[in-house]
Amino acid sequence: MGLLCLLAACGGGGEESTGSTGTDTDGASETGASTTTGTTTDTPTTTIETGSVGTTTATTTAGESDTGTGETGGLGECDPTAQDCPEGSKCTAYGKISGDPWNANKCVPEPANGGVVGDTCQIMGDDMFSGIDTCEKGTICLNTDDEMKNGFCVEFCSSVEMSCPGTQGGKGVCIVTNDGALPICLFTCDPLTQDCLGAGACYGDPGGPPFICFTPDPKDGGMDGDPCGFANACLAGLNCAQADTQEGCMTDQFGCCAPFCALDEMTCTGGEECLPFFAEPQPGYENVGICALPA
Repeated sequence: MGLLCLLAACGGGGEESTGSTGTDTDGASETGASTTTGTTTDTPTTTIETGSVGTTTATTTAGESDTGTGETGGLGECDPTAQDCPEGSKCTAYGKISGDPWNANKCVPEPANGGVVGDTCQIMGDDMFSGIDTCEKGTICLNTDDEMKNGFCVEFCSSVEMSCPGTQGGKGVCIVTNDGALPICLFTCDPLTQDCLGAGACYGDPGGPPFICFTPDPKDGGMDGDPCGFANACLAGLNCAQADTQEGCMTDQFGCCAPFCALDEMTCTGGEECLPFFAEPQPGYENVGICALPA
């Protein structure tokens, strides 16, 4: 069961744009991304996918409120970035209707001895999107298995410059998804070593770094050459790449899963070559490529 479809999918090759779609994760978000490879750029709108994830744009900011006041910053009775609930409770994201992905915010009881960022957690009750979990105030349980257990406590972004003070030593990335109801902090990662925690995989956006950890949520296998509509529809070590950059990719979706590769090893097969993931060299990622057809 995935976390969210947030990150832009795709990697680039040659003089073409590989495009981008997003990442899907059970109620979270999918974000289209700018894809640049060579001289052309494909920039789809940033969106969040529905299904196992919520629906919105990652450009939504936490400063919006469905209460009409615009004061709390949340979508509902509280703001998860400000944690403005009464003592003994915490502000979290939930689905307004049972089974709906996270689309609003509310105050729920704060668990005793709740887990901190990175701790294993579980969702309580029968509804994955209830907002009731075993994580402390300021965090939410995501990336659970089918029994809503063995997830990880993920930090809500801080209202102070939408930062992530408790994630990866403050180096985490704040992603605002699901129309602002789910502003969360994600770990950055290395696509070549796939160094994400637990079942997480490392995905990227050709528009620029960083690479971010998500839980794979494959809909059509998620292996090399399988169709994909968002980044984490691919398994660890692969990214969703635009169809016309992939050999034999015939799909009505965005494209097909393609392996990351190291430019100094050239491990791609068939007619594909290891081409730079970014159109312009990015410090620290000069050796990151993706298997794609040459221009």
